[in-house]
Amino acid sequence: MRDLKTQVDQANEEALRIVLSGRPVLVDVRPAIDVVPGMSRNTILHSAPPIEWRDMCGPHRNGVLGAILWEGLADTPADAEAMIENGDVLIEPCHHHDTVGAGTGITSASTPMLVVENTAHGNRAFSCLSEGGGLELLKWGCYDQKIADHLSWQAEVLGPTLKSAIEAVGGVDVKNIISKAVQMGDECHNRSIAANSLFFREIAVALLDTASDRKTLIDSVTFLTEADQFFLHGIMAAAKSMLNPAAGTEFSTMVTAMARNGVEFGIRVAGLGDTWFTAPANHVEGLFFRSEWGPDDAAPDLGDSSITETIGLGGFIQAAAPSVQSYVGGSMQQAIDNTREMATVCIGANPEFPIPALDFSGAPVGIDIRKVVKTQTAPLIDTAITHRDKGLIGAGQVRTPLACFEQALKAFARQYATS
Repeated sequence: MRDLKTQVDQANEEALRIVLSGRPVLVDVRPAIDVVPGMSRNTILHSAPPIEWRDMCGPHRNGVLGAILWEGLADTPADAEAMIENGDVLIEPCHHHDTVGAGTGITSASTPMLVVENTAHGNRAFSCLSEGGGLELLKWGCYDQKIADHLSWQAEVLGPTLKSAIEAVGGVDVKNIISKAVQMGDECHNRSIAANSLFFREIAVALLDTASDRKTLIDSVTFLTEADQFFLHGIMAAAKSMLNPAAGTEFSTMVTAMARNGVEFGIRVAGLGDTWFTAPANHVEGLFFRSEWGPDDAAPDLGDSSITETIGLGGFIQAAAPSVQSYVGGSMQQAIDNTREMATVCIGANPEFPIPALDFSGAPVGIDIRKVVKTQTAPLIDTAITHRDKGLIGAGQVRTPLACFEQALKAFARQYATS
């Protein structure tokens, strides 16, 4: 009979093999109600882990209310809140529906979704379209008529336009774009300018050929060229699609999800199924965009976008994008040191995401809860800073709380110790 350590090591090798073999392809753009599993007209999704309405932070509460109003489920914020309290609106985490969302992750029935298929394993994952740049967006917990009009334009114009172009090119290989973008200075979380440009290049001719009219073409192209972070959402859905097949791998201590809701940080582990292990979310260290903002104005860390770190991007490959260190007054050497440190808590490396500054070594990937706890090295996440009430106010980096990894390891020991 194999000892437990051997079983875990072999399970981790298999879980990582599943992840690395993933081939995520952007295949469609459709309304959430048409593609997201378990979606209904009165469901609003938010960034995980699960949280009760009464416990949500300001950006989440405001975002949920805004989505209810945009969907026409209620006429006023007071009516929307009454619907929630009466149970007439279902509020659930994006991750519970094979979905990931940046910031508050607010997703409702009419939200246009990027549909990414993992062609190697036959599963799909989803993410809402990026709303573009700006400090006041639904994903930052803001809502007014201008935001409502923009959301409607995305649903009625941009979504169908992208759908036609993506279908015309036969799908977009997201993994290939990530690989190229990493070598062009992206870490594919706080910086995805190269990825966005590569995506636009993939669909540019198809947009010219399939756009319904000149105004639609110009408006869509203008939006895509101005929204530097647009393709981050495609990368997030790709990461989710690659990680999902590894979930449920018995004896594996590999992390399959990391997410934050502005109150708690949570992880899921391959060998422990769908259980969330949570701890209070930390505050982000970084640069505030206006002089009047500071740490006291900020909400704790939030968003599903840490799925990028879970797949070995973002804070795990700062050496590929040292410019993100400018948010925290760091250096090229610090970026390199951070990537090397993240390798100490990972199972292996991804040769398809080579890092030029480290002699093209692969990105560290496959967070192992055993290594995190043993070394007391908290994974590093590149992220945004959201105001405690609403709005984007900065960007920087944050460490995960160690407590959720320690809880997960204890639960793992209880479940597998007698195996």
